[in-house]
Amino acid sequence: MGRRAAERCEMRTGQAKWWKVQAAGMAVVAGLCLSASAREAEIRDVTAKQRYPWNGLVDIRCTVSGIEEGVAWALAAEAVEPDSGEVHELSHVWVVRDGTNTADRVLHADGEYELLWDARADLGEGVWSNAVVQVSFEPHPLVRLWEGGPYWADRNIGAEEPWEFGYHFWWGDPVGYKWEGEQWVASDGSVSGFSFSDAPNWNMGISALLRDGWITEDHVLAPAHDAAQVQWGRGWRMPTEGEMSELCDTNKCERTWMTTNGIKGFLLRGRGDYAAARIFLPAGGWGDRKTWGDKKWGHFWSSSPSEEQTTRSWRLNFQSSQIYMQIHYDRHIGSSIRPVRSATEPPMP
Repeated sequence: MGRRAAERCEMRTGQAKWWKVQAAGMAVVAGLCLSASAREAEIRDVTAKQRYPWNGLVDIRCTVSGIEEGVAWALAAEAVEPDSGEVHELSHVWVVRDGTNTADRVLHADGEYELLWDARADLGEGVWSNAVVQVSFEPHPLVRLWEGGPYWADRNIGAEEPWEFGYHFWWGDPVGYKWEGEQWVASDGSVSGFSFSDAPNWNMGISALLRDGWITEDHVLAPAHDAAQVQWGRGWRMPTEGEMSELCDTNKCERTWMTTNGIKGFLLRGRGDYAAARIFLPAGGWGDRKTWGDKKWGHFWSSSPSEEQTTRSWRLNFQSSQIYMQIHYDRHIGSSIRPVRSATEPPMP
């Protein structure tokens, strides 16, 4: 899915060894995606000003409005070459908070924001005229349910709306499948039966998973096998067993079994200062041997394999009266995935 919107800034460069920039902003609306009736978030009044004397740094300021209570958004930025139209993703951009360059790009509330961009580090040496910088929201809202916890996505991978099931995955599968007629079909047309033959890691212990590159030294799925990292990128990943088990902790969040748009599932709400934060987990059933199992149950994969049982990995299971973690099901079983981002993004390179 592409970004919802971008704020475009014309960057007029001077005749210098490194980038020299002046800019004027144009307001563009970015859609907020929690529900069909949600307000719109907007980036406007963007300006950019080079540092003088020129040291490769550019100060960018903007006004953000329409961020709904309990929801956060992550920023992204790109530079577009004026002649070729080539797009460069900008990694050396920070949100400045109280004079400090923070290691995240997450916006929690309306207000005036200052960004710092190291143009030299991103684009190297050169002189461009009329280049364009685009500052945008990432396409998926962020919801933090408790202090210090991760940011949860508001929907499953493959879902257009927060209440939709999205794709089902076997553990370690980055592709994902949806039920079409009488079979599970991926967007590329491939078919899964969610059988043992579909999951080549179904009977691997920790040492074998490490040896064949399925997991990292931290014993979580490697980036190439983490569906959230593959499909959404930009800091998204599958939750660990520890993070997912906290959804079962009533001290962290409260839950309500409900039906929305005809779909049953749990509405999870934060507590205290996080009472406005909420996510809906639809009960999407499971895929097993070319069938779609009971949709009175919800099943969500974590990125954590069992340390003891070679055929299994940790999964969140729930129905109307209970929610818990277990390793009862083998890795070939098709389950939903709800991505997370870390509470603090990794430092920019």
